[in-house]
Amino acid sequence: MNYSPELVQFLGSLVAILAVAGLAWWMKLGGAPELSNEKEAQAAASEAMDGFESVETAVDANGRGAILRDRSGCLLLLKQHGNKFAGRLLTHSATGRIDKDKLVVDSGERRFGVVALAIDHAQSWADRINEVRSASDA
Repeated sequence: MNYSPELVQFLGSLVAILAVAGLAWWMKLGGAPELSNEKEAQAAASEAMDGFESVETAVDANGRGAILRDRSGCLLLLKQHGNKFAGRLLTHSATGRIDKDKLVVDSGERRFGVVALAIDHAQSWADRINEVRSASDA
């Protein structure tokens, strides 16, 4: 049988792509990151915002994000972004509310969006977020 060079090239490329994908899967590369404890959240916060040192941390029950407070009262919101975590310091444009026992934080930045966290003491975190907003209105 005679195969066209384009078909041979296509099949060779397909085999190579599948081999690389299989190797990446076997090595457990990629995938969504998860925060399993406060220490991991604090490390991710330090990566997202250089020098941020948390004194209080609340990690989402599913490990998809966290909210942290530093000594000066600044609040940092973490969420999954690709295979890392992105963080934003919450400003007066942020709002917090409770929806079905979850803290729902609107960062006030359209590109960062809204983050829902299943955390303990969600209402007290929502109150802190909203205090940042009301402090700027005063």
